[in-house]
Amino acid sequence: MGSLASQTRGVLLAGLVLAIVSWGIARDRAQKTWFNELEQEVLEDTLILTGELEVVKRELGGIVSLYNSSEFVSREEFGAYVQPLLRNHPFIQAFEWIPLIDHSEREGFEGITRSMGYVEFHVFSSSGPSEAKQEYFPVHYVEPIPGNEQTLGFDLASDPKLLELTNTARDTGREVAASRFGPVPNARSQLDMIILAPYYNGGKNPERTEERREHLKGFVLGIYRVGDMIDQMLNPYIPNGMNLTVYEEGDLVPENLLYGNSLKNPAMKITNVVTVSNRRWFLVWQVTEEFRGGPQTLNAFWVGLAILSGALFLSIIIEIMASRTRVVESEVRVRTEELTQANQKLVELNDLKNKFLGMASHDLRNPLASIRGYSKFLLDKGMQVKEDTRQEFLTSIKNVSGNMLELISNLLDISVIESGQLKLNPEKASIKKLAEEKIHLQQILADKKNIVLHADLEEVPEFYFDANRMGQVMDNLLSNAVKYSPPDKEVFVKLESTGEIMTVSVKDDGPGISPDEQGQLFQHFQKLSARPTGGESSSGLGLAIAQRIVEEHQGSIGVDSQLGQGATFYFSLPTGNLETTE
Repeated sequence: MGSLASQTRGVLLAGLVLAIVSWGIARDRAQKTWFNELEQEVLEDTLILTGELEVVKRELGGIVSLYNSSEFVSREEFGAYVQPLLRNHPFIQAFEWIPLIDHSEREGFEGITRSMGYVEFHVFSSSGPSEAKQEYFPVHYVEPIPGNEQTLGFDLASDPKLLELTNTARDTGREVAASRFGPVPNARSQLDMIILAPYYNGGKNPERTEERREHLKGFVLGIYRVGDMIDQMLNPYIPNGMNLTVYEEGDLVPENLLYGNSLKNPAMKITNVVTVSNRRWFLVWQVTEEFRGGPQTLNAFWVGLAILSGALFLSIIIEIMASRTRVVESEVRVRTEELTQANQKLVELNDLKNKFLGMASHDLRNPLASIRGYSKFLLDKGMQVKEDTRQEFLTSIKNVSGNMLELISNLLDISVIESGQLKLNPEKASIKKLAEEKIHLQQILADKKNIVLHADLEEVPEFYFDANRMGQVMDNLLSNAVKYSPPDKEVFVKLESTGEIMTVSVKDDGPGISPDEQGQLFQHFQKLSARPTGGESSSGLGLAIAQRIVEEHQGSIGVDSQLGQGATFYFSLPTGNLETTE
């Protein structure tokens, strides 16, 4: 390598470094893309699980509504109502009706139940016949009966954990859930989940705790096999290479595991939380390299190899040229100067192109991903999606697509401007009328932040200008004032004329702009320290476009501002210099 020209050695070294760096960047992007796919999958699957759990809770509430609608619900009516629910959800171990029985009513209650055909029925605890107490919560109805007969008569008040659960449901008036509860005869595992829903006399949920205790009539209890439940809800949707484990609230330790088995060395992991009545479940999503085919890192290898090959080829060319340097030294000097200038121009154009691509990839990819996620969810769920959820998703799609359209319009405008193809179409028009129209339009948007636009517009004789382009400038200044002003503030718009110059100014009560940042305002893609107060979007192109439009009208644009005291943006146009033919 010592015989190679210094330029050749530099190109080879630079190519090697660039190949390694490019390989690393491409690999990181592939990993990021893979992670984004996992995030999207986790979001969709979590939404499905949350929706299904909500259906389970509503079904239990439906059984309570059955009792609300009738003074007495027979065992046959109870069975007829819950049997379709049991067929649709095989993971339900049982539905049970548990009345509140006073001590004075116990003997009669047991006798009536025996007369209904359950000759061995009696109120009992996990350790035998239930001891005498003020009140009992025995299981009276259970469906399906086969496999659950042993629970008839079991007194929930005989176990401290179950009694605490019933008291919580009674006092809050809401469904409560629990796993690892006390002894329930027909529960197959301590990993089963029970949900307890209270029922009050008169069918209404009293407002005060004392009234709830006084009017409690009993509970509807559902026993759910957690493993079977999650399998039925999510197995059709979880792709290959993806693993789910579910933990009860607390530390993610084996003692709190409700579902699944954790992978030892997952490629990636995401943890999120869903609420089941009064309990929280921690969902741990893990993936292996099988998920979506793994990160596409092979492309990174080919990128690095292509750059290294290009550098090698370029070094060969340079070495050949170096051997002829003495013969064509004078010509090379001239060509080098030309190449330097051309290269500088290419660098400038490349920088602008990269900014365009960066803007497009950052500000378009994320909205497109949101639109894709919302629309996929709506298509997948179809008529199962609630109307308010559908309206929320469609509104989000509309807002996101509007921001994308504005960004694309700005990118097209700046492209036209940078290519030198901006053409004006001046016509004789009223600048005051244009200002009034734009103020009226922006006031509609400002109302959302309770911002008032004040107009002080002087009469200015009609003159020639491009109304569409100048409307674009006014829209930008007015929308910026609304964006960066806090709610409940005011914006002042003024139009005045002095001689052959007219000036429009827009004053806001925003955060102001520091002197250091004022010099960057009218440059491309500038996003300064001030941020929109209502979460509005900003491409950093509007003021650059406005400046070029004003300058094409032979005018000027500027700003007066002090940090913390708002800002006044203005532009001035001559009223008689643009030539046109009528």
